[in-house]
Parts: sequence; C-alpha cells; structure tokens
Amino acid sequence: MKKEITLNFYDNESHGYIQISKYDLDGFEIDIKEFSEYSFYNNDNACYYFEEDCDATLLVNKLKNKGYKVNFNTKFVKHYYFDKPIFTRINT
Repeated sequence: MKKEITLNFYDNESHGYIQISKYDLDGFEIDIKEFSEYSFYNNDNACYYFEEDCDATLLVNKLKNKGYKVNFNTKFVKHYYFDKPIFTRINT
C-alpha cells in the first residue's frame, strides 16, 4: 500500500502554489536550495508555497520518488493573496 499525503493547492486566479510545512520538507529530507525564487515562504506558519510552473512539479516528483501518492485540497484565493508582507520569496 502506497503512503499518501494531502497538500493544499492555492489558486490565486493566475498561478497555483502547493503548500508544505518547513518541518515536513525537512522530514522528507528535501533541500530548499533545490527550488527557485518564484516560490514563497511564510514565517508566521513555517510553510513554503511552491509555484506550479516549476517548483510544485519538482516537489511532487520528489515525494513520488519517496513512495508517496500526492493528493490536493484546492483553495481559491484572490490574485493579490501572496502580496501580503507575511510572504517572502525563497532566496536560493
């Protein structure tokens, strides 16, 4: 039986982002340095938000390679959602 993980997918009317906690990413031994500056980090909730066009696919593929089936819980937000000051770009 395959392990499963359900991640939130945020659709902001122009892009999509997959949310995963910093602690889960560390637990999966996935290095944040592998991701681009197009994704975000929220220090308030210790979560990364990986942009769909490059980083989200990379994350999903890494999880699949670790034996996980990835499910999504879609959340719709306004286009300016990630413009809030709580979000910072990932600097790699």
